[in-house]
Amino acid sequence: MPNSQENMEKENIMTKPINHQVIKTEASGIRLVLDLVKKPADQMIELTVGEIDLPTPAATKEAGKQAISNNVTKYTENMGFLSLRRVISDYIKKFYEVSYSPESEILVTVGASQGIDLTVRALINAGDEVLLIGPAYPAYIQAVVLAGAIPVVVDTRSTHFRLSPEQLESAISSKTKLVILNYPNNPTGIVLSKEELSSLASVIQQNDLYVLTDDVYQRLTYDQDCAPSIASASLMKERTIIVNGLSKSHSMTGWRIGYLAGPKVLIQEIYKIQQANVGCASSISQMAALTALTTDIEAPKTYIRVFRKRRDYVLQRLDEMSLNYTKPDGAFYVFIDVKAFGMSSWDFVAFTINESDLVLVHGSAFTEAGEGYVRLSFANEMQVLVEAMNRLEKTVDVLTTKKSAHLS
Repeated sequence: MPNSQENMEKENIMTKPINHQVIKTEASGIRLVLDLVKKPADQMIELTVGEIDLPTPAATKEAGKQAISNNVTKYTENMGFLSLRRVISDYIKKFYEVSYSPESEILVTVGASQGIDLTVRALINAGDEVLLIGPAYPAYIQAVVLAGAIPVVVDTRSTHFRLSPEQLESAISSKTKLVILNYPNNPTGIVLSKEELSSLASVIQQNDLYVLTDDVYQRLTYDQDCAPSIASASLMKERTIIVNGLSKSHSMTGWRIGYLAGPKVLIQEIYKIQQANVGCASSISQMAALTALTTDIEAPKTYIRVFRKRRDYVLQRLDEMSLNYTKPDGAFYVFIDVKAFGMSSWDFVAFTINESDLVLVHGSAFTEAGEGYVRLSFANEMQVLVEAMNRLEKTVDVLTTKKSAHLS
C-alpha cells in the first residue's frame, strides 16, 4: 500500500519540509481500500464505512430544525452548552454509575474523533509510548504519531481478541504513558466483562498509566443494555478519559457531536486545546444532542433490534461458507478469518472487489494485529446484505476451487 512519504517524493512539490510527524502519518486504510474500486458505485456493494444506515431519531432531528428556526446559530461556551453538559452528566451517571461535574469535568467535542485527538495531544509528549489494543481503529495510530509519540500495538489474536492482564503488563515499558481501549471493539465487536476490565484496571493502576476509553459503541450491544467501561472500575476515574458521542448510538455521524468526561485536572488542560482548535461544537448539533440524550435516549434499542437480525443472517451465511469469524457482541461489524486462502488480507479484499464487486476492509488496516482477517459492516439494508453475502460466497467458491487445483 502507498504511504504519504512516497507520494510526496513522487510529486516533488516540497520546497521546505512540512511537519515530519504529518509525513510519517499514513492515511486510514479503511479509506485507501476504496482506491481499488474502478467500477461505478452503483455496481458495487460497499460494506466498509462504520456508519448506521438508519435515520437520526425524529425528535432529535426536529430539535435541530428548531435550533435553526430559533436562531440558536452562534458560538457556544467552549466547553459546550452547560445544559447539554448537565444532560451528559446524567447520562453517564445512568450508564456508568460514575459522577462527573457538568461544570468542570465534561467537554463537548466535534465528534468522538476530535475527542480522541484532543486527549492524545493533551496527555502525550514526544517520545512517550501509547499502548493500542490490536486490532485497533486506525485513527488511534494517526493521533499518536501526529503527537510525536510511539504507538505500541498489543496483539490480541492469540487470545481471541480479548486483552489479558498478562498481555497488557508485558507491553508496558518505562516510556508508557497512555493505554487506549475500545470496547465494544472496532473491528471485532468484542465486549469485555466487568471482571476482565477490573483486572486490566489493576495493571494500569500499578503502572500509573492514563487511559483513554473509546466508548462510542457502548449502547450497541446484543446481550445487555450497555457495555461495561473501565471508567466504572474502582479508582479509575482519576486516570481515565471517556470518549463518547452520538454518531453510533443515535445515527448522527453527520451532526459531528461527541464529548469527553474525565477528572477536572485533565479536562481543564484539554479545554485549552479546544479553544485553539475549533472553539466549540456546532450549536445546532448540541441542541439536537440534548433531545437525543433525553427524549430519544432509548433509540439505540431500536437500532440493535434491527442489527441483531442482520448480524444473525450474516453469521448464518458465513457458517454455510465454512468461514471462521469472531462473533460480535457489540457494534455492527464481523471480523472474518481469511487465512485459509493463503493470501494477505489486502489481496483478499482486492480479489473480492475485482471478482465479485464487493468491498470489505482488510484487517491490516487495523494494524498488523488484524492481518489474516477482513471486516464486514452489516449496517445496511437486509436486501443489500443478501446480495453482498451471495457475492462473498462467489469469491469463496472461486478461491476454494483455485486452492484445490493448486494442491492437486
